[in-house]
Amino acid sequence: RASLTIAANLLLLLIGSGTMYGYNALRPVLIDDGAYSEKCPIGGSGCAEQRLSLNFAETMSFVVSDISYLPCGLLMDYLGTRNLSWVLAGLYFSGFGLMNAASRSKTGWVYMTSLLILGGAPSSAYLMGLASAKMLWDVRYTHWVSAGVSLCYEVSPMFMYLLQLVVPGIMSFQSVMSLFAFATAGFCIVMGLTHLTYDEARRIDKSQGRREEEKDGELWGHLFHVRYLLQSYFMIVVNTKNQFYVATFADQIDYFSNPEESKLSNYLFDVGFFLSPIFATPFVIMFLTHYQNRYDLVFAWLWVMTMCHAVLNTFGKESLTCQMIAMVIFWILKPLKWASAAEFLHKAPYKLAMYGRLFGVVSIACGGGAAFIYPLTKLSYDYFGGSFFEANLILTIFEFTVVAFPLYLHYEHRYDIPKSPQSAEQQTWDTEGGGSSAYRALPSDAALKNRAISPS
Repeated sequence: RASLTIAANLLLLLIGSGTMYGYNALRPVLIDDGAYSEKCPIGGSGCAEQRLSLNFAETMSFVVSDISYLPCGLLMDYLGTRNLSWVLAGLYFSGFGLMNAASRSKTGWVYMTSLLILGGAPSSAYLMGLASAKMLWDVRYTHWVSAGVSLCYEVSPMFMYLLQLVVPGIMSFQSVMSLFAFATAGFCIVMGLTHLTYDEARRIDKSQGRREEEKDGELWGHLFHVRYLLQSYFMIVVNTKNQFYVATFADQIDYFSNPEESKLSNYLFDVGFFLSPIFATPFVIMFLTHYQNRYDLVFAWLWVMTMCHAVLNTFGKESLTCQMIAMVIFWILKPLKWASAAEFLHKAPYKLAMYGRLFGVVSIACGGGAAFIYPLTKLSYDYFGGSFFEANLILTIFEFTVVAFPLYLHYEHRYDIPKSPQSAEQQTWDTEGGGSSAYRALPSDAALKNRAISPS
């Protein structure tokens, strides 16, 4: 049962999560299909107005993806993963079904609606994939499920690239969308029949020593603490720059590069986007293992990588070598930043029962940052003749300021300052043997490794 559920969830992520981060490969297929073709002169295609409309639709897809983690997490907590699977089946079927309908009618708002649904649905699939690790009897191997979930999510843009090879020579765009609709809904149905029920998930949490109790106002104390606010700011800025890079990569390269280099850069970006996670995932695991107790160093290295990518992307547009180096940094940075943020919120002082909401608020904040992608793109077209230098320079300046987060964590580590609001009402952790610490230790790793957890 566990193997079937995990396999269905991984395949769902692999097939159904590529429309957002695979946009660079999807966009030419949508242009050829006639999406927003009414924006161009009669008989024309690929004009700036059409590209800008597609960019707006994709920007809104990014926003929906980021802000949907919190409501999806709340639904998963209150409905259970099994019931949420049926909701997810409806979302995927309607998302790809509407893309089919949009292709037939060539209606802009239908394309938009489809991309919005397909931007939000993977958030539930991602959270449910992480939750499926609870079904393993041996908790020593749950991190492999988490790694597999991240890998499938990152590799999913591969299917958008394959669209360019399949459409229209082998299959029509409408046929491919129908195939995706039935395949993703089918995987969701399998999960709906085999995933954990609400009661099973709670029994497993209890058997692993996870405590559900939460004091009044405890969550708000964490949300407004300086370390959480700085982490949110770090993720907003870095994620906005990364999403802007994905959404406008083809336009940036077309503006600065000659046709041969532009074609090569776009091809390498598309291929590397879905192949890089295969090589980046082991690096991410080793990196976080090495620095697991020093998040000041984790985010310091993230900041260094962020600045290297920003400088190369902003000032090295006319150099193919600079673009290749920037691409490699981006391929590592993209999964590493989210894995680091997820692990950071797993650690004290944050309670496990708050994880979904804490992660969801960060994602919503990142969605707010992603809303600036379209205005920056429009600024580049309307005021700078299609040059993205000024927009990238603005984002680079903001990225420099996020160094405040690792500096604060280093100060916190060095002087052992409080990591959360500490009062009689908000003490969430105690030491295993009692004492005055504001933290309650989780069961030891050795104790968890010796437990065989059964979903029944």
